[in-house]
Amino acid sequence: MSITPGNRIWAVLLLAACGQITPALAQQLPCDDGIKTAFKPDADTTVVAVRRVKKGEELKAPDAPQPVTAAADLCLVKLLVGPGATAEKDKTARSYSEGIGIEVWLPAPVNWNERIRNYGGGGWVGGGHRYADQIGSKVPAIVNANIGYASGTTDAGQPWYQDGSFTFLSDGKLNTESLRDFSVRAMVEQANKTKALASLYYGKAPKYTYYDGHSQGGRQGMKVFQEYPELYDGYLIAQPAPNIAKFGTSGLYPQIVMKTELGFTAVNKDAAKAFAAKVAAANQRAVAACDTAGLGFLLDPFACNYNPARDAAALCAGATGEGVTGSNPDAATCMSAKEAMALNRIWYGATPDGSFDAAQTSDSRSGKSLGPKQVWWAFTRGTGIGGQITSAGADSVAQAMQDVSYAADASATSAIPISNASTAVRNKWLELDYAGLADAVGKNVALQPTLFSNLITDKADLTKLRDLGRKVVIWTGLVDDAIPPAGNINYHERVLAAMGGHAEVAKFMRMYLVPGAAHSSQGRAYTVGGKNDTVPMPKLPGNANQTPTREQDQFFTALVDWVEKGEAPGDILLTSRDKSISYPICVYPLKTTWNGSGPVTQATSFGCR
Repeated sequence: MSITPGNRIWAVLLLAACGQITPALAQQLPCDDGIKTAFKPDADTTVVAVRRVKKGEELKAPDAPQPVTAAADLCLVKLLVGPGATAEKDKTARSYSEGIGIEVWLPAPVNWNERIRNYGGGGWVGGGHRYADQIGSKVPAIVNANIGYASGTTDAGQPWYQDGSFTFLSDGKLNTESLRDFSVRAMVEQANKTKALASLYYGKAPKYTYYDGHSQGGRQGMKVFQEYPELYDGYLIAQPAPNIAKFGTSGLYPQIVMKTELGFTAVNKDAAKAFAAKVAAANQRAVAACDTAGLGFLLDPFACNYNPARDAAALCAGATGEGVTGSNPDAATCMSAKEAMALNRIWYGATPDGSFDAAQTSDSRSGKSLGPKQVWWAFTRGTGIGGQITSAGADSVAQAMQDVSYAADASATSAIPISNASTAVRNKWLELDYAGLADAVGKNVALQPTLFSNLITDKADLTKLRDLGRKVVIWTGLVDDAIPPAGNINYHERVLAAMGGHAEVAKFMRMYLVPGAAHSSQGRAYTVGGKNDTVPMPKLPGNANQTPTREQDQFFTALVDWVEKGEAPGDILLTSRDKSISYPICVYPLKTTWNGSGPVTQATSFGCR
C-alpha cells in the first residue's frame, strides 16, 4: 500500500519506535505548506503556518534586545492544539483561547544533529506562537535551532504575552481549563507534537530528546519530569518556579509589612521609591559585612545574618537601634529603627503576625526548615528586591481568593495589570493584614489539586523518573530576585528525603547553586557595584551567545554527557566575563568555598566543601 501524506506520519512514528525506518520513509519533507496536509497527528491539531527562514535572516524574539541571526536555514512550523478554554464564550476576553500555540524550529536536514531540545517559557508565558505573522519563542529556543537542535516552544495555552488576565474568565471565575493547560497539558503537547513533527519532517525519529527551561519554563520542565518523565531523556532546569502557590502569594508580604509598619505601599510611589533606595543601601552594607573573601558578592548569602538595627552606620543619626545609636547623616540612605525592623521582617519572610526570628540559623535560611511561624522563605541578603518594594505582585493573591478585585492595578504594579470585565474594583489586597495574607497562601495551596491542576509542582516522589534512567540538572542563583532560592533547595531536600538521600538522588538528579546570579536566563548578575563582569556566571545560549560551542553551553553540555556518555557531572568551573575570577560551582550539598587566604583571582583559592 502506498504511503500518503495523511497517514505517513503514523508509519514513520511506528517504524521509528521499532527502529525500522525504511529508505522509502527516510525521505525528508520540504519546508512548505505541504506540511499542513502531511501533519495530522490528531483531530485537535492544526498547522497554522509554515515559514522558511534563510541563513542570515534576522529574527526578533519577544525577549530579544537585538535580533537573533539565523546561523543556517531553518523551517518554522506553527501549530494550534485545541480545544482551549471552552467555558469562555466572549472572544474579546483575555481568557478566550482556542487552544495551545506551539512553534517548532527545524534546522535544515543537513544541519540537524538528530536531537530535540525543547525550550520553556517564562512568567505568564503567552506570545505569538499561534499567529502566522509573529514569533512567540524566546531567544534561547532559536539559538538552540541555530546549533542543530529541533526546538519546540509553547505559549502555555494563552496568547497574551506575560499577562495573567487569562486566569480569570470574563465572569470573574477562575479559568480552570486554561490553568490546566498552563500547569501541565501544554508541556505534554509540546513534547509530543515536536517529536512527531520532527520525525515526519526528517523521516526518522530523534536519537535523544531534551528539555531546557528557565523560571516558569523550569517549573514546566519539573512538571514533566515529575508526572511524565518518559517524554525526554534529559532535563535542564534553571532557576525554576515550583511552589508558586507559596512564593507567588507570599511575595506580596513586603507590601503588607510596609503598610503595617511604615504606613505606605507601592501605591505611594515616592515613599516606596525612597524606601527601596534605603533597602538597596542596606543590602550593600550586608554584603560588605559578610563578604569575607572581598568578592563584592556573597558565596553563601544564607550564612549572612546582617541586621541593620544593629548597625550604627546604617541607622539615621540619633536613631536608637538594638544596642547602637545611629550615626548615618545621609537621609537618602539611612534607616529609622522602624525601617530597619521592617526590612528584617521582609528578609525573614511572611508570618501570620509579622514576627521574625532574629536568631534564625543558616540552615533555616537556606531552605532546610521553615522558621517559627514562617509561611515561606524570602530573598537572601544581597539580593536586589527593589521591585518587590515599588511594585505589588498580587496576581497570585487574587487567584487564591478567587476574586479579581484583589489584583493590583497600574497604580500599584509595574507588571501587566489583570484585565477583567466582571468588576472594575482593584487593589483589594490593600485590605489584607499579616493574617489575611497567610490565609491567602493557605487557600492557594488548598485549591491546587482542583482549580489549579497542581501548578504548585512540588511532587517529591521521582520513582518513575529514576526507574526510567532519565537525568536532571538543576541550577539556581543565590541572589535570584524573582524566586527565593531557599524554596528550590527545600524541594531538593524533600526529594532527598523521599528518594533515599544524596547518594541515591545523585544517580539521576544534581543541583547547583550559583553565587551572584540573579534571575535571568541570559546570565545577568547582581553585585554591590552593579559590575556584572566581575561575577563568574554560567555560559548560556542567548543574545550574546547565538552559536554557542559545547564550552559556551556549560550546564547543557554537562547534561548531554550524562545522558549520552554516562558521565555524571561534578564541579563546573565558572569564570567572570572580565576573566578576573574563576571558581568551581558544586553539586549540592557542597558549596563553593574560599580557602580563607588565597587570592580570589586564582581558582585554586576555592573548593567545594
